[in-house]
Amino acid sequence: MRPRFSSSLGAFLALTGMAVGLGNVWRFPYMVGAFGGGAFILVYLALLAAFGIPALMAELTLGRHTRRGPVGAFAQIGMPGNRVISIVLFATIFMAVSYYTVVVGWVLRYLLVSLVGGITGMNPASYFDGVVASFAWQFVAAAAVLAGTAAVLISGVRDGIERVSRFAIPVLFTMLLVLLVRTLLLEGIGEGLRYYLVPDFAKLDAGVFAAALGQIFFSLGLGGTMLVTYASYLPDETNLTRSALSVSLAETTVAIIAGLAIVPAAVALGVELEEGPSLTFVAVPSMLQHIPFGSLFGVMFFGLLLLAAFLSVVAAFEVVVAAMVDGLGWTRRRATITFCSASLVLGTPAIRSVDYIAASDLFWGSVMHPVGSVLAVIGLAWVVDRARALEEVNKGSDKMQVSPIWIFWLRWVVPAGILLILVLGVRDLFSAF
Repeated sequence: MRPRFSSSLGAFLALTGMAVGLGNVWRFPYMVGAFGGGAFILVYLALLAAFGIPALMAELTLGRHTRRGPVGAFAQIGMPGNRVISIVLFATIFMAVSYYTVVVGWVLRYLLVSLVGGITGMNPASYFDGVVASFAWQFVAAAAVLAGTAAVLISGVRDGIERVSRFAIPVLFTMLLVLLVRTLLLEGIGEGLRYYLVPDFAKLDAGVFAAALGQIFFSLGLGGTMLVTYASYLPDETNLTRSALSVSLAETTVAIIAGLAIVPAAVALGVELEEGPSLTFVAVPSMLQHIPFGSLFGVMFFGLLLLAAFLSVVAAFEVVVAAMVDGLGWTRRRATITFCSASLVLGTPAIRSVDYIAASDLFWGSVMHPVGSVLAVIGLAWVVDRARALEEVNKGSDKMQVSPIWIFWLRWVVPAGILLILVLGVRDLFSAF
């Protein structure tokens, strides 16, 4: 029998834990820095409403309707080319998690340094260069992250994923708010706040739209993989519309607050916003060196980041594990150990090159996640019977009934809009780095 989350609250916390991760606290700030500050945020919010939330509802509906992960879901609805689609989606999530785990290893390193008080005495830029230059340390850190992930996954849906999420999400929000308050007290923060909050429309181009779209799909976990898998564990009484809105609000709130805690501080402290993937690891230690009890706040921040990142790694690997359990009849233990080991091997290029991480993040995160979500949207809107899709999305909902307009929006507007933005923006997106 397919496992289920124990309650709607447990399901919400698990979905939020999946969506809230490095995409919000590490990726969002450096994307804001690289793509125009307040202008990027404005585009992000507009695209979230137009494409992100409708696609999120579609993936939740597809997952609960089929009670399968992405491999089984597309086959069950009779999606043409479902085998090829499954391979593409499987490769996307697996390649993304291979470099993502390496970055989580960096977070672990910074947490350990903070615990011994070293965060306030370092040269942030030089220290980061040393971290990424050490193959052995990065390999050990990534292996530790994967070992923890395997322990949670082997425990299962309720005892593993749901239990960790119930603890982690409230702690994450609390820690982030404390850090935000401290950031806003920095001297000279006004210029950074203006960069972050006031849009400069001269910086808008197709690349900004593509980057914002990719950030939405990456950070929400869209892409026809994680959300489809988690939705297959949702109870029938879960209100999918409310869940989609709640998860989007939680994810966006964390991203905005994380950016507000990092980007203005980077401006105030003279850290280059074009640092890319290293921005958080340079800007935050620089900030911590200018405030009382910097080591304590370092433990809080990197503890927060590790917690958020770990939940996202668990979610990504759950897709892979569920695919093997559904498709090949493997046990959870066998699938978990096999793919955690393989991920460590595939993470080797990321350990050797930050540039590889930046390029991979743009391709697998900003391009392939939206493409995967388009495939899921097409599957639900065109292959599943419209009446069945509406019945599923409205199940468990007394007042928030979704109208047939949603299906029309999914059939025509969402795929066309996403593909147009990607086609126009990919060249500008990659030229930014």
